Amino acid sequence: MELRHLRVFVAVAKEGNFRRAAERLNIAQPALSRTIRDLEQLLGVQLFERTTRSVVLTAAGQVFLPEVNDLLEHLAAAIRVTRRVEEGDLGSLTVGFNDFAINDSLPKIIRDFRSLNPGIEIELRSMSSPDMADALRKRRLDIGFLSGEHLVAGLEYEVLRRERLICLLPRGHALADAAAIDLTALAEEPFVLGATGSWDTFIDVVDAFCMSAGFRPRVVQEAAHSDGIVNLVAAGMGISVYVDAAWLKIRQDIVLRRFHQHPPPFATVAAWHPDLKSKALQKFVALARKTLLANERNPDVFSY
Repeated sequence: MELRHLRVFVAVAKEGNFRRAAERLNIAQPALSRTIRDLEQLLGVQLFERTTRSVVLTAAGQVFLPEVNDLLEHLAAAIRVTRRVEEGDLGSLTVGFNDFAINDSLPKIIRDFRSLNPGIEIELRSMSSPDMADALRKRRLDIGFLSGEHLVAGLEYEVLRRERLICLLPRGHALADAAAIDLTALAEEPFVLGATGSWDTFIDVVDAFCMSAGFRPRVVQEAAHSDGIVNLVAAGMGISVYVDAAWLKIRQDIVLRRFHQHPPPFATVAAWHPDLKSKALQKFVALARKTLLANERNPDVFSY
């Protein structure tokens, strides 16, 4: 049985006449008649009572018609949905992120994308950068916002931001009045950093920076998230090295200072598997790119 059998059956049932049904479908009447006979043979039932002027549904045909209509409607809906998915209007995206991304451009990207694409569902997963890179290679994520360009070998990616490292100090700290901090002055200071395991990529960068000045950070407190690090610094538990992020500027209980030295830039990137080509992903990447270009045209103004 083919779809043409069902469509011809519905047309004949609606028109009540073979000639008019053939005209409606733009096929020859003998071909239409053969299609109905073939369908009846396939089903093993008679679907129409034929007269010289019209055809009417048999009892079997009356039962069959609504079922066929439902089937064709479901098929049409499935085709529409499939085409919308192909066009990127429907679907889903699984997005991985780390602490730096969620405190930077990602919230705006997500908000704007959902507004522009209400038919695409977004699932967010908080992950460490190494775990994210692994999940991307295994196609368990559609896109990931992670830190460290060295982690994305074999993936396609866009650099979201390259940020410099700065020093976070509690207000009233002995170094708070300095215009810039000499890294060597932090050798004996207690450090507050991100938690080992989930923050390893950033910790490695901070360690390397401090080692360039001849010391390893003396970590006295760890925090799972960025706001935890900042709150511990504000509480006087220690100092920290963090990225030069715009959201820090609204804090009145900490002091942000540049370093005299030139710390390595810290990159946050959006990465995805090169074989994933969905229109939804392409739209998401395009919006992320547009957001980043807008950020570059309107850079943060630093007042410290």
